[in-house]
Amino acid sequence: MTRKELPEASPESLGISSSDIIDFIHDLESSGTEMHGFMILRHGKVAAKGWWVPYAPGLIHGSQSLTKTVTGAAYGIAEQEGILSLEDRLIDIFPEYACETTGPYWEQLKMRHILTMSTGMESMPAVTDPDWKRKFFQMKIVHEPGTAFYYNSIACSMVGACIAKKTGIGLREYLKTRLFDKIGIDDNNIRWYRHGDGTENGSGGIVTTTEDNARLMQLFLQGGIWEGEQIISPNWARFAVKMQNDKINSPDGTQNLGYGGMMWVMNGMFYADGAMGQLAVGFPEQDMVISLNQTVSNPDATRKMRDVLFGFASRVHQSALPEDPGKQAELKKICKSLAIAAPEYSPDSPIIPEINGRRFRVRDGHVSFFAEDLAIFNKDYQEEVYAFTLRFKQRLLLLTVESESGVHNVYAGMDGRRYTNHVEGKIPATELLLNAFWMDSNTLKLEIRWMESCRSRSITFRFDTDGVRMISEVKKVGGFDVDPREAYAIWEER
Repeated sequence: MTRKELPEASPESLGISSSDIIDFIHDLESSGTEMHGFMILRHGKVAAKGWWVPYAPGLIHGSQSLTKTVTGAAYGIAEQEGILSLEDRLIDIFPEYACETTGPYWEQLKMRHILTMSTGMESMPAVTDPDWKRKFFQMKIVHEPGTAFYYNSIACSMVGACIAKKTGIGLREYLKTRLFDKIGIDDNNIRWYRHGDGTENGSGGIVTTTEDNARLMQLFLQGGIWEGEQIISPNWARFAVKMQNDKINSPDGTQNLGYGGMMWVMNGMFYADGAMGQLAVGFPEQDMVISLNQTVSNPDATRKMRDVLFGFASRVHQSALPEDPGKQAELKKICKSLAIAAPEYSPDSPIIPEINGRRFRVRDGHVSFFAEDLAIFNKDYQEEVYAFTLRFKQRLLLLTVESESGVHNVYAGMDGRRYTNHVEGKIPATELLLNAFWMDSNTLKLEIRWMESCRSRSITFRFDTDGVRMISEVKKVGGFDVDPREAYAIWEER
């Protein structure tokens, strides 16, 4: 596929002050979020874009629940093709599971309810359960469908299951020629994590770029039309971006928040929202889209980041502004120099000659080197590590990791830089950055950033005369945190 690039224009020609965008970038960085990428579209043109090194324009990034809007787009295409409608009942699509249901409300459950978080359930099967489809039909429906709100991720994956049942193909294959190719999303570049039964996780599993997400929102902003072609049903394009479920009690007190069709709506705008701050927002009044990739670590940072985002949108102008070459040049310079904080630097320890080139074998416990945070999608996304070998040379660490999937040689910078590595293991995340530094003379910290995930992790190696104690930790982000894991490895004879 040859992708047609999005047109670009100066911010001022699109009614946006370059100075406001500069403030927007600085305010995001000050909000408590770790920014990874942003893109602003106005009238279908790129006003500004930037990525914080090591993140980059074509680098795919975990989108989490932003996936729901992609799955919703798949439904909109299925509606356009006459395959599904809002009034289709779930037990008619899956008659083989009808005998699993209990209670009168199952007769009423329709596509519109699983698309709008209004199934009437108060629980759902585990996302990692391989038999999640059958378990979904065993759930009790407590409220009449359409009368309550419950954030039901499995119901969203059921949308994809309905499309697969009707077409015989999965979400990714279904969307390749119908959506991705048409709006300029490179299917070869995306990744889609799966449930235990092999079905794409339609609620949180897609891994895309900042621009992919912006293009999707631009499609909805244009009523489902791209370059003159009606890709998504016009009915769904209208339905999805309007309030369909206002029965939400927001835990943070957000006013006027509701749910449309597989996306959120508030104060006339609509947005796809993934955990840890992945946002693609459509502003119909301003004819604008903003896409953000980031990691937000706590509720206060989330609130500040959203205030910055929505506050910026309120400052755009309806008509063009006078060009401001000075500020435009400053903005371009800032966008080209964005970077997350550099790692710590401490490359030396007196014990390096003693441990250099020695192999240590894990005897007890588990070492989390791979992107095991993805196990929230599938229990099989785990990998056992058996042994390590460390080699130090010119402020560079060559780390040999022996695991279930084989022997992996990776590099970690000890010079204040992160090194890029490609590793193919059991878990479908392959790009990682590594750096290491000495915390004290006997303690080495390895920092691990799997780029397709929003999470960063570390392994702390504490060396003693008999072996190495290792503590694996994942940086806390709120809501997805796991406890540190410990392991002990013993030295092997040279």
